[in-house]
Amino acid sequence: MKDMAYHKPASLAEALELKQSLGEGAIFLAGGTDVMVQARQRKIAPQALISLRGIAELRGARLEGDTLLLGAGTTLSQILADPLIALHLPVLTDAARVMGSTQMRNVATVGGNVMSAAPSGDTLCPLLCLEAVCHLASAEGLRLVPMQEMFLGPRRTAAQPGEVLTHLAIPLPAAGGHASAGAFLKLSRRAALDLALINLAAQLWLNADGGRIEKARVAAGVVGPTPLRLPEAEEALTGAPPTAATLERATQSLGGTCSIRDSHRCAAWYREEMLRVLLMRAGALALQRLGVSLEVEA
Repeated sequence: MKDMAYHKPASLAEALELKQSLGEGAIFLAGGTDVMVQARQRKIAPQALISLRGIAELRGARLEGDTLLLGAGTTLSQILADPLIALHLPVLTDAARVMGSTQMRNVATVGGNVMSAAPSGDTLCPLLCLEAVCHLASAEGLRLVPMQEMFLGPRRTAAQPGEVLTHLAIPLPAAGGHASAGAFLKLSRRAALDLALINLAAQLWLNADGGRIEKARVAAGVVGPTPLRLPEAEEALTGAPPTAATLERATQSLGGTCSIRDSHRCAAWYREEMLRVLLMRAGALALQRLGVSLEVEA
């Protein structure tokens, strides 16, 4: 790995000025758990690193009306410790809990996970289900990009040169008195320290009397070149009663959106089977968090 200049700005404005002056040869560095690995493997060769670690305005979560504003520099450990996130976004807490080791969670950031755009990124499916909006800042100003439009391909995002992800704006699922809960599950070879063979998040909303699912969001990773929403499953769940039979019908709807392939880590047929299992289990856990107890075989 060749030598690189290292810059540690104290503010977002300073970081953006540095990026503008240094040009394409400089890249932003958040936790470094992905960037430094890619640099060592010579997949990228930046001339300079602009560290975002010392910028306090990029860390933490706060409420702004019915929106939770999550700083992109918030580490996974900070997500796990944040009572606002635990209360309002347990699906995101689920994902942070199973990412890497304690040491990695202490430095890896949610923004870094988004900008890495790996199909297996564990926080990405929850953020898709939560309909998060990315705040991208540059010297020219601020641009908002829905998470649904953020991923263009493996390791490719909609961020333009010179832009940095500053915050994720997440609408509170239970805003307006709606009953909503989500769950995230991950399948990997080991319980920790391993990339997902497949992962899935589900966020469900019940109507006023709890008799039907008013809205559903389902997203999965490692089922295509990017993390994907699964509209067939969402459609099968929406308007249906919160039962095991409904979840089963939703699992049978899967497949049209996905392009699961064999890889050296896992066979496609196994991923397809486990996708259905994870939807069944995540759906049941989300409903359990809403007070609906189900018995599922999967």
